[in-house]
Amino acid sequence: MPKKSFVTSMPDKAGTFLRASQIIASHEGNIVRVSYNKAVDLHMLFIDVQASAERLLQIQSALTSIGYVQDRIAPTRVIEVSVKIPEKPGAVLPVLEVLNHHKINISYMNSCADGRPYEDFKFGLLIEDPHMIKILLDDISNIYPVNIIECENSEENLDNTVFYIRLANEIQELLGLSTDQTMQFISESNRVLQVLQSEGEDAGKVFAYIRRFALHVSHYRGDNYKTTTQKIKLSDSVTLYSISPYCGSNTYLFVSADEITLVDTGYALYAEELQEILQHLVPTWEHIHKKIYITHADVDHIGLLSKWNDAHIYVNQKSAENFRRQTEHQPDFREQTELHMGYSRLSQIISGYSPPTQENLHIIDTDTPQEHEHLLQIGRMQVGDISFEILEGSGGHLFGEMIYVSRETGIILSGDILVNISGFSKERAEFNVLAPFLMKSVNVNSKRAREMRNEVIALCNEISTTNKKPCLLCGGHGPLSKLISGEMTLWQ
Repeated sequence: MPKKSFVTSMPDKAGTFLRASQIIASHEGNIVRVSYNKAVDLHMLFIDVQASAERLLQIQSALTSIGYVQDRIAPTRVIEVSVKIPEKPGAVLPVLEVLNHHKINISYMNSCADGRPYEDFKFGLLIEDPHMIKILLDDISNIYPVNIIECENSEENLDNTVFYIRLANEIQELLGLSTDQTMQFISESNRVLQVLQSEGEDAGKVFAYIRRFALHVSHYRGDNYKTTTQKIKLSDSVTLYSISPYCGSNTYLFVSADEITLVDTGYALYAEELQEILQHLVPTWEHIHKKIYITHADVDHIGLLSKWNDAHIYVNQKSAENFRRQTEHQPDFREQTELHMGYSRLSQIISGYSPPTQENLHIIDTDTPQEHEHLLQIGRMQVGDISFEILEGSGGHLFGEMIYVSRETGIILSGDILVNISGFSKERAEFNVLAPFLMKSVNVNSKRAREMRNEVIALCNEISTTNKKPCLLCGGHGPLSKLISGEMTLWQ
């Protein structure tokens, strides 16, 4: 059954949530998540409701009619003012009456008597209409001396409403989000906050990491899109290019005489930038036959699957099921827990992701068990004169994860099961610390992830011994690597 997140703005008085709940129940809706923290935001409450599509529209209309549903993000400015108020009973009341008259929300108040005849009373104020600032200051100055202070100097003192309003507006403008996408961004940010606060994390730190994540992804567009591209001649007919961007996953490009094969495609946000690189590497890009494979269905690895209609996309049954869930707006395999759901959906919004259509998918396996403990061969990938085994993992990093192995050539494309973290550049290291904090772990099952990592290492050692040379490891992120005496080092 469909589920919708409502970002509501409710009066701070008794019975408001009861009224919303009654409306939802009257339309046969089931509340499956609610989040409200007065210390973080006085008015904003988040409700996930499950109901039929028709009922959800009725609920939205009813909540909108009483002013509970947020349908826009007002361009709000936060200012801090300091007012010299006499040290006597009731002296602050005239200022509060001015704020009430102009319907100004107070985000923060602070004062402390220190024996002087007046107090420096500081207010954090949220103002939607910038023209109101002068009117407000004039009215207050008619009563007491007042001074405006730049809010950036006291950001830590301001209510976290600043996050929801400021960051949503910033990201909306930066990425060109619709109002609906912006409201979803706020809702999923709250989901991350709710879960991490229950894990003991500070709200300010959570907000800072979400902002870093959004700004980091958006920063590396256009002229800022940088990659490390490595080229290896694998055989007389096949050349491998490793394209490693500063932000997002690697893309591996195999070029042979009559076709190209890609493994993983990075974030959707970088579609034009990556295509420009591919067209430079393969001048016949527009006309040559294209095949795409993936290592797993995380958003940073599959962003371009819906962008290239002339490519044949090959996936396993589990990844196809993941895409079907996304298309039907059901939680995909990364979203099976609240801990990962918020981050996954933020990733989709920020990167502009949309799932590929089922008609464009070619399923490579049949009757693969839903659960298995070890790497299991489910198919093959042919690249020119080089054959790869496709092995499915047990789902430690993500259900449906795969690796690609050419024993004869000594190559393993390991996805995120085995990544050379120590080889990350400064930019890649800065980005790759964000997900482990916002999800607590990039793996859905840490025990299985360790087991899969060990199996890939063992397989690598076996191939290296047989071929009497190090195996080439192509991880999901970072530079090409090799395994020598149990240590991953850069491929030279």
